[in-house]
Amino acid sequence: MDINAQTSDDYNYEEYYNLEPSVDYGPCKKHQAREFSQRFLPVFYSLTCVLSVITNVSLIIAFIWFKSLRRALPLHMVSADLMFTLTLPFWAVYADSEWVFGAPACKIVTLFYMVGLYSSNLFVGCMILQKYVDMACMLLSSAKRKRALCAFLWLLSLLATAPHLYFVEAHEFQGQKICTNHFLHKHSWRIYMRFQMIVLGFCIPLLVLVFSTVLILRTVVRTTLVKRSRTLMLVTGFTVLFFVLWFPYSLVIFLHALQELHVISECTTSLHLDLAIVGTECIAFMHVYLNPVAYVLLNKRFWRKIRGRCSTPRENLLGASESTGTESTQDNAVELKAFGMYSGSESEGSNAERQGHFLPHAS
Repeated sequence: MDINAQTSDDYNYEEYYNLEPSVDYGPCKKHQAREFSQRFLPVFYSLTCVLSVITNVSLIIAFIWFKSLRRALPLHMVSADLMFTLTLPFWAVYADSEWVFGAPACKIVTLFYMVGLYSSNLFVGCMILQKYVDMACMLLSSAKRKRALCAFLWLLSLLATAPHLYFVEAHEFQGQKICTNHFLHKHSWRIYMRFQMIVLGFCIPLLVLVFSTVLILRTVVRTTLVKRSRTLMLVTGFTVLFFVLWFPYSLVIFLHALQELHVISECTTSLHLDLAIVGTECIAFMHVYLNPVAYVLLNKRFWRKIRGRCSTPRENLLGASESTGTESTQDNAVELKAFGMYSGSESEGSNAERQGHFLPHAS
């Protein structure tokens, strides 16, 4: 929630409550931003939390059902999104009133929030890069290497969270308890963490996504394999989704950094940036439930498995014959024959059995 989301300091409630001098030598009142946040953010965080739990838990259940579909990076992506989701109820209460959970909870929630935020984006980027690696060189996609990569990404996210964890604290401000970054005179750290969010949370994952998309596109152009064209669709879909969700938020964080550097100083512009960070942050946070949905919808193999579980035996045979027809004429003939035997036995009367704020304001 904006209150704490922007790397927990970026968007702390001090910015909502503060009266900052403007170029007109008058107080820069930001009550509009705070009132909007109090009305909108609790509802948004609550709804996002519910949708995230439904989609991510459903994907985990699908991984349990279909062992052949389990992949390390998507599973870790889901874990990161759920870790991030666990903090949303705290931010919802905080946005509605004040921080009522105590000082230790402030640091713990910030830890889960920031690690989940960084790791989710990094896992998305590496998940798509792994698609190219699996396609180009199977030797580089061993289970041991994947486990090492996952451990590295978690460690990197934890290290990136260290500054947030150091500065964040619960204290009283103008009669209210807040949980936010407290820099005292170390304002350079505020700027550093904003740019860290832009680089590590957006630029690096986006570059990996674009790089992987270009490589897979080149591979698909050289071959007519249907499987590779499906991989391209998955990679392109995630790249577009990531850019749409995170570019507006990263741009507003950059503008906030310019404000910290006094490049932007007008009161009206500052108020608009406060409102913009709330809106773009909400768009970015939709990733917690859109990531698993996109993974299922853009992954045809995954979708066929789920659809097959919910279909009848006749539909399963038809689906199997259609899917294999594009890959192997011989397999298609065998399955059509099996379907004919099934239909014949059914016509003879045999019974066949039938069978889902940065701390909100993270920068």
